[in-house]
Amino acid sequence: MSDRNKFILLFIVLVIFRTIFGFSQPFFSPDETQTYLIGLKAYTDHIWPFYGPDLIVTETGFYTQIPGALEGLLVGGPFYVLPIPEAPFILLNLMSTSVIALLAFYISKRVKEIPFLFIFAWIAILPWNLHESANIINPSWLLFGSVFFFIGFLEAIPETSLKMLTPFYAFACMGFGLFWNMQFHYSWVLLPPFIATAFAWRLWRKTLRPLPEIGGLFVGSLISAAFLIPTLVVFGFNQASSGMGLAVHFNFDNLKAFFTVLARFFSLVSYELPRFLGTGTHERWETVIHFPLMFPPALFLFVVGIAQAILLFVMIFFKDRKHKDWLAIHIITGISLLLVWASFWFTSKPPQAHMYYILLPLISVYSFYIYGRLAVDKRWRIFGVICLVASFWFEGTFMIQQMPVSSLYTNRAQVAKALDQKDYKILGERRPGSHN
Repeated sequence: MSDRNKFILLFIVLVIFRTIFGFSQPFFSPDETQTYLIGLKAYTDHIWPFYGPDLIVTETGFYTQIPGALEGLLVGGPFYVLPIPEAPFILLNLMSTSVIALLAFYISKRVKEIPFLFIFAWIAILPWNLHESANIINPSWLLFGSVFFFIGFLEAIPETSLKMLTPFYAFACMGFGLFWNMQFHYSWVLLPPFIATAFAWRLWRKTLRPLPEIGGLFVGSLISAAFLIPTLVVFGFNQASSGMGLAVHFNFDNLKAFFTVLARFFSLVSYELPRFLGTGTHERWETVIHFPLMFPPALFLFVVGIAQAILLFVMIFFKDRKHKDWLAIHIITGISLLLVWASFWFTSKPPQAHMYYILLPLISVYSFYIYGRLAVDKRWRIFGVICLVASFWFEGTFMIQQMPVSSLYTNRAQVAKALDQKDYKILGERRPGSHN
């Protein structure tokens, strides 16, 4: 079988697997239902969704909506093509799997020791990628914008560029990713420092040509910001940008949380299972022991996940003789970690990992530089395949366990009825105070 056909086959398998996995995840939980309702209401009432995700700060009771139409269009738009409850899941997973393939291809050009198809499968079923980008919840769309953003960023830095993109297109990717993610989650505030770093680095290296860089940033921004501009025109900038309820003067508790941020930072690209098995040790243990088929891969991947996070942290201090750009990649990763830590000093939110999930593509690039050192040994390559098989095994059994518990299929008929009768209220009401 040719490499092209192998890729097509793997792509189809992963799209199907990830889509079915998305079906199995909590649907009738408040946040998931409200996300779905934004698009469903736009479809049934034929309205433009000026606002997207609800933002609720439980620590302060603050509530607002993130401006921009992308979420409403991406959830509601597919119903015009295929008016069935599953339609938004299908589009989401086609998009997320496609962008994972792009990221895997890009990494394979940087780390030639690991085959593209292996990287593709590995990233596609990482716990954070699978659980956070396959279900209808606003962070699921962050991956799409982030992959474009960080490929553009790495192509804009002279020391890390593969010359796959001109400066114009590199900055266009950053602009597109910034305004795409701005409409889904307030973690977008982590991205502008990377744009500033790219400009400063190019100026330092005397490669800055302001016209293509600024022009590319503007054009790329305009593509995704086009879905934000109507909200700003209709509601005004002040009302549309009301997310400052997250800010505080200084959060000393988050200053002390460096090691928490550190552990969670590298766990984003590791087999971190506990986060998705329940809210506490007892609940997680119950989840595993009530489904014996899940226990062997869960135990194996739990141990591997801890080892991965430790390895990724320790190896940041070691020289990589196989890759000329290793130092730049390590420095960028280290600075990103410090940026995440510092960003929590001025927010009321605790340093939860989902708030820097937006950086996952960048950390993934770094992780494969580390795995590339191991891949030269056949024993480590075999171990990598074992991890991949265990991951499919665990996530497959988890999917089977969850499907009858909290998925769309616990009451699909209700969603279908709302679609058929063009009445979103059959599924539920939007939160009080929501714009749409």
